[in-house]
Amino acid sequence: MPTAADSIRELALGPLVDRSAFALAAMEEPLVWARKTVRRVLTGRIDQGRIDDAVLVVTELLTNAIRHAGGPVCLTLDLYEKGVIVGVVDRGRDTAAIPAAPGSLLADLQDEVSAPTGGTELPESGRGLFLVNAFANDWRVEPAPEGKVVTAAFCLTGSAA
Repeated sequence: MPTAADSIRELALGPLVDRSAFALAAMEEPLVWARKTVRRVLTGRIDQGRIDDAVLVVTELLTNAIRHAGGPVCLTLDLYEKGVIVGVVDRGRDTAAIPAAPGSLLADLQDEVSAPTGGTELPESGRGLFLVNAFANDWRVEPAPEGKVVTAAFCLTGSAA
């Protein structure tokens, strides 16, 4: 399975320009703070459409961390010459709980939709990763010392959706 570093090489984002890491564990409103911070850090570095995509993806990743893993630990923003990689580190250790590769996302949700409902209703949760898959150029989940990290990469211009 490719790592986040492999994804960077595959996307050819160029050299690392800047890296920011933000501790979120003690924040009262991490989602609001993260949306503002992502916009502030990325403004002037990538186009507005990609900023919107990154904000949406960060919101989804943080929401998942809060809901399923006891809260986010850290938000990372790695700025490259030709793109950005966002990451959310949380305390969850079960990397199998999230599809490790984007390709398995449709199969996993299709099984979940058709089994309990006969295929007529969508499940209450689990759709956020579809947004991550649709708006990021690539994404991954990997073990991290604190638990796991979910990263999403965005090329400099043009929406993935």
